[in-house]
Amino acid sequence: MPKVITAQEAEAILSQGGEPPAGAILTPSARDVFAGRTRLGGRAPAAPAPAAKPAGPTVPDYEFKWTPGSDPKSAAEIEKFFHSGPIEALKAKICGIGRRIWEKDYVDGNGGNIVVRVGDNLALCTPTLISKGFMAPADICLIDLDGKQLAGERKRTSEAMTHLGIMKRQPKAKACVHAHPPHATAFAVAAVRPPTCMIPEAEVFLGEIGYAKYQTPGTPENADEVGKIGVDHQAIIMENHGVIVWGKDVEDAYWKMENTDSYC
Repeated sequence: MPKVITAQEAEAILSQGGEPPAGAILTPSARDVFAGRTRLGGRAPAAPAPAAKPAGPTVPDYEFKWTPGSDPKSAAEIEKFFHSGPIEALKAKICGIGRRIWEKDYVDGNGGNIVVRVGDNLALCTPTLISKGFMAPADICLIDLDGKQLAGERKRTSEAMTHLGIMKRQPKAKACVHAHPPHATAFAVAAVRPPTCMIPEAEVFLGEIGYAKYQTPGTPENADEVGKIGVDHQAIIMENHGVIVWGKDVEDAYWKMENTDSYC
């Protein structure tokens, strides 16, 4: 009687480099084993790779990351960078934050400014004389960390220098938002620094709120005063002016603006 070869026996035969005996009867599963050997060039089919474990819970990360030393240099390179996909998306994000601070009544007229660092020596910023509630991506400017405008159809805001004063001193400050939220600005007008240890959220997300003495907005003196305070404080009340905050990205900075006004 012909020998019947099972799948297990077929695998054993293949593991020793053999062939099924002449005249043997192969079960359907054994035929599959030998057929797999044929498809794989004489080797038994490999075991399937284990399924990848699903990723765990995540949180959004809006931080703009770049490779150090990769800043564009020529005019053509700068223009290409300025209109690249990631930068266009960030311009739209800046406009969205501008709309939010306007809708919260944190700014009036052309008040407020936003700056986001995008390179070793590059930053996007809002232009001068524009309502933050009605900006379009085409309005956003590209500047270096000395305030020189490199790209953009509209003139950059003079108050970008205050934001850059922080960014030059504090590498973690990737985005700054300046506005005039009513409760925090009341502290600025009254020249009163908010107390600490009132509610835990402020301690966690803001730490101690800084206080900068009045200097004329947009001047080197204001950039220097606020820049020094910004090294150790993520939220700063500027005397007789308003508030400036910084974070790892523009969303993070905006949240700190809300946190500051709510705390005040």
